[in-house]
Amino acid sequence: MSGIDEHFRAGIDLFNRGEFFEAHEEMEEAMNLAEDDGDWDFYLGLLRAAVANHKVQQGEFSSAVFHLRAAMRFLSAYPGRHRGIDLDAFRSALADELAMMEKAAAGSEIAPSFAPPQIQRIV
Repeated sequence: MSGIDEHFRAGIDLFNRGEFFEAHEEMEEAMNLAEDDGDWDFYLGLLRAAVANHKVQQGEFSSAVFHLRAAMRFLSAYPGRHRGIDLDAFRSALADELAMMEKAAAGSEIAPSFAPPQIQRIV
């Protein structure tokens, strides 16, 4: 397994456990190693999704909206299944989260059932 893959997989595991700051750090390492492999924006999109969810944990909803929009923009160019993850499902979850965070940024309450998105691996 390459260094990129190690950081990428660690980032996914941390993200799915809700350890978003740490997930961001791992995705940053993967991104830095991926300079020439064509997936730099992919890792940056996942990194921004992690940052967005870290901001949600801090109650900084306007900042979360900013980072969610960036994440979706960076991830939009990639196919629905990429690097072993269900990117379509993740983008859909991010879109749902963005809609909720836009309402929260405008002063609405977050639904009590809110759960951060998960990155689903494809087996």
